[in-house]
Amino acid sequence: MPYRLRFLKDVDLNTKNLLTRAGAGIIYIVVLLGGILGGKYSFLIVFGTILGFGLYEFYNAVEKNTSHAISKIFNIASGIIIFLSAYLYLENINAYLFPATSLTYMLALTASAVLINRDDIFHAIIYSVFGQIYITLPLSLLMLLSYQYNIWAKEYHYLLVLAIFVFIWVNDTAAYFMGSLFGKHKLIERISPKKSVEGFFSGIIFTLLASLIFAHYYSQYPLNFWLGFALVISLFGTIGDLFESLIKRTYGIKDAGNLIPGHGGILDRIDSLLIAIPAIYLYLILFAQLIDGIQP
Repeated sequence: MPYRLRFLKDVDLNTKNLLTRAGAGIIYIVVLLGGILGGKYSFLIVFGTILGFGLYEFYNAVEKNTSHAISKIFNIASGIIIFLSAYLYLENINAYLFPATSLTYMLALTASAVLINRDDIFHAIIYSVFGQIYITLPLSLLMLLSYQYNIWAKEYHYLLVLAIFVFIWVNDTAAYFMGSLFGKHKLIERISPKKSVEGFFSGIIFTLLASLIFAHYYSQYPLNFWLGFALVISLFGTIGDLFESLIKRTYGIKDAGNLIPGHGGILDRIDSLLIAIPAIYLYLILFAQLIDGIQP
């Protein structure tokens, strides 16, 4: 094939890939915003679905290290039930289902270790439990965070959840573009060779700038609260990104899945979120007196 024709073909292919990636990214963002801004039921549907796909991708990746398949149906169903039971607890519908489902899950895994004759049964159990800690727990905590805006009425509100996603998007975008333009020093090359120190600090700076906008429009929370909130998201969101890269590198996979064209799987999109959420929850606990004193 002549060089000119090959060049035009490559350009056309790259353009199509870029358009596919952009379109899929826009759809993903619209779905997420709909889940966050649409109220508690849309939140349950969107993030319950994300939880199911995330657990599937995780167990599909790690079961390569066992001689038998991990029970995806049991683990995914258990994760979704635990997630829904957290909602029932927050709505004062059933305060006992959340601990009951969690304990039942652990008892079932313990019983399986005794009853199932497999040399690698403990590997399967460890992976099963870690999947719930890594994915189900953070998304359940995200639901708890959605009720923290107005803790007196215990009602769903989008603000803190929206802030988490906006800050993560700003941090990731700034780190990527600034790192691509100015990155010279590798952050942690053995895990993610493309991440740079320059990109890392750029992400922090731009996320802090974004927090100033939230402080202006949502002044019921003081400026120092939003600055601390943004800093925690930026730091632990990056750790979450690196941790998922470590998982993929360990199991020799490029993407966690292929659900989102051009972006990989659900885990590839929520990796920053999964570590940032527990960190933010701890941040809110440390500033509990500050939050308790704020009337929306």
